[in-house]
Amino acid sequence: MAEVDGARAPLLLHSLASLREVILPALDTAAARNVVEVGGEVGGFTSHLAERARKGGGRVHVVDPTPSPELEELVARSPELTLVREASPAALSSIPDVDAYLLDGDHNYATVVGELSAAAQPAGEHHPLVVIHDIGWPCARRDQYYRPEALPPDAVHPYSYDGGVRPGRREVGAGGFSGAGEFAYALEEGGARNGVLTAVEDFLAEHPSRELVRVPCVFGLGVVYDRGAPYAEALREQLAVYDQNPLLARLEENRISLYIRVHDALAELEHVAAERDAAHGALVDLRAALRALAGSRTIRAFDALTLRPAGRLRRVLDGLANDAQPGDDDQAV
Repeated sequence: MAEVDGARAPLLLHSLASLREVILPALDTAAARNVVEVGGEVGGFTSHLAERARKGGGRVHVVDPTPSPELEELVARSPELTLVREASPAALSSIPDVDAYLLDGDHNYATVVGELSAAAQPAGEHHPLVVIHDIGWPCARRDQYYRPEALPPDAVHPYSYDGGVRPGRREVGAGGFSGAGEFAYALEEGGARNGVLTAVEDFLAEHPSRELVRVPCVFGLGVVYDRGAPYAEALREQLAVYDQNPLLARLEENRISLYIRVHDALAELEHVAAERDAAHGALVDLRAALRALAGSRTIRAFDALTLRPAGRLRRVLDGLANDAQPGDDDQAV
C-alpha cells in the first residue's frame, strides 16, 4: 500500500511481514520449497522467506522490475534469493517448478488475473499454493495502478494519481488514502473487472477446483489452493480460525478508520504549516521593503523638509523592519 512519507509510514501496517505468522506456516504445510514473491518492496518479508529457505534448503525468486536498494542489498548477501528484474505476470512463465506464489505487486484486476492464470498453468500432480495480498479495502473492488501505461488500454479504468479514497465512498476525492503521485486509483469503486478480490473471484469461477481463504486484516490476505492438493485438508484446518474472522475484520475496520483520522490531521497540520511559511515569507519581504524605504532619499528628504529631529521617520521604519514597537514620541509622525 501504501503512502510512505516519514510521519505516516511507521503507523501503517502494510507489509506481508505483518502476516508472517499466517503465511510461513501455510508454506510449511504445503511443503513449498521453490517460492516466488512478486513485489519485494524493501525486503521486509523477503528476509523472512530467505531465512526459511536457508534453514530448509529452498529457493526464493523475487520478481520486481524496479527493486529498491534495500532489496538489492538483501539479495546480494543471500544466496538463496534470486532477483528477477521483470514485470509480473510475464516474468512468472520463466520460473519453473514453483511450489508457492506470493502476489503483492500491482494491485489491479488485469495484473492479478494474469498472475493467477500463470500460477495455474502447472498440470498433473503439481498444486502450487497462491497467497494474494490486498484482497481487502481499498483494492478489493478498486484497481490501483503503478504503471497503467503498461497495461492494455481496455484493462485500465479512468484513474487519478492525486485523489484519495475512503471506506464507503465510491468516488475518488479529497483526503483519505492517496498515492501522492506514486500510484493511481481507479476513479470509481466497484463494477466489472475492477479490483483484486474481483479478479480472484472471477478466477475461481473459472477454476472450481480452487478454494479461497480470506484473512480480513492488514488490507486483506487471500490464500488460494487446489482441493486436490495433498496438503489441502491440513491447510484448510490450519487457516480456519482466520477465514473471514469477524474479530479481525472489526479490528481492521477500526485500524483503517483511526489511520485516516491521523492522516487527515497530519494533512491539516501540513496545510497550516504551509500557510505559516507563506506568512513568514511575506513578513520577510515586507521587512526588506521597509528597510529599503527607510534608507531611501524620499524618507531622508521628508525628515529634512518636515524638520523631524534626527531622522525620526527613518528610525520608525527601521524599527518596524526589525520588529521593534514604536515609542511614544514616534506615534505622531
